[in-house]
Amino acid sequence: MRIRTVIATLILGAATVLGTAGPATADIPTGVPDALSPEPRDRGALIAMPAVWQVQVTTRMQALRTKDGTVVRLPPAAREVTREGTAFAVTPNGYLATAAHVIQPSADDLSEVAYFTYLAVSGKPHSAEVAARWVEENEPVPVGLEPLQRVVRPAAAGAAAKVERGLVPEVVETDELRDIAVLRVADQRNAPSLGLDRGLDTGTPIATLGYGSGNPFATPPHGAMVPSVRLGTIGRTGPLEDEPLRILTFITNEVQKGDSGGPAVDRNGRVRGIVLIKRAAGGGAMAPTEQLLRVLGRANVRGWEGRTQLTYREALDRLSRFDLDGARADLRRTLASYPGHGFAGYEIARIGDLREARLALAGEPWYRGGLVAAAITALLIAAVLAVLLWKAVNRAPGVLGPRDRKAPFDQDADPRDDP
Repeated sequence: MRIRTVIATLILGAATVLGTAGPATADIPTGVPDALSPEPRDRGALIAMPAVWQVQVTTRMQALRTKDGTVVRLPPAAREVTREGTAFAVTPNGYLATAAHVIQPSADDLSEVAYFTYLAVSGKPHSAEVAARWVEENEPVPVGLEPLQRVVRPAAAGAAAKVERGLVPEVVETDELRDIAVLRVADQRNAPSLGLDRGLDTGTPIATLGYGSGNPFATPPHGAMVPSVRLGTIGRTGPLEDEPLRILTFITNEVQKGDSGGPAVDRNGRVRGIVLIKRAAGGGAMAPTEQLLRVLGRANVRGWEGRTQLTYREALDRLSRFDLDGARADLRRTLASYPGHGFAGYEIARIGDLREARLALAGEPWYRGGLVAAAITALLIAAVLAVLLWKAVNRAPGVLGPRDRKAPFDQDADPRDDP
């Protein structure tokens, strides 16, 4: 952990103890990664989050017909079914990438949600596992299926999350074999978008972002418009166990249904793949960026980040260095470039909290300020000693360890870690 990060963390903690943190971010849902976090994947997720979109596909059906001809009539409250997924922007002018099965749910997907809802509104025991098992055993098909609408909403926190921004996308390209689709949201200009990286080195740390949940009625754990972040690494690329002709890249991230279509990003917030599958054996699987680029090419779409994303990235870099004035200026430029940005305002409010905390500590009486200063000094000394010890362990020969010991990001992945 860098010294500035330690100081910033201590200031925030002291502000909480002293009751000086302002209300600016009190109503913001948790789940937004901390720009001061020592975990590199948190930074990557925070860079990527403004370019992530929630996808909702709503249909209506009257009943479910099982393979033996039995018809399960759905009560009115269970007839409208909504499936959620995730997408992410690949250009600043509104092109999104997602999984094809997100915008075109299968009969099994729709039946699972419909049966889950049927059990719930009927007051019967229900769970995602019960619904999935019933669908597997009975192989139902929806009766009277009527597609209603597709809606996408950009990720947002704080005041931005309270603004309803549901938009109807156009389907530009669908590749059912690769399970990738390209959407277009009209009237987007300078929107946040993600860079694409073809790298697939095994063991690369990644974060996935998505609106996944195993319960259709569950309230998203991190707020309505904040996607969940799941940490893991890239595993091997190869055929799926039950689909040997389908080649995907396995990941250790514990993705959930609803994360499909979301990005798997590295520490720099660049896409290494698009999440497609939650594996029964644990973890998930993604289509590598190379496959996404092929589908984008068929749609005549060239992905790029754009100035809004670059300015936001620079703001987070400044914030991680505790350059509060520079970070706030860059965040304001981010909002000037794209007023609908879902996280620039959140980070500006956080900077306000940091400023208030620092000023509050500076204005404390000498006895309380002295205690805080002593605590900060002691922790800083401990941090420096820890760094020196770490260097000794990793560089000294003999008992303390070999000189050529690899850094964590350079270590070869243990094949036992593959999902």
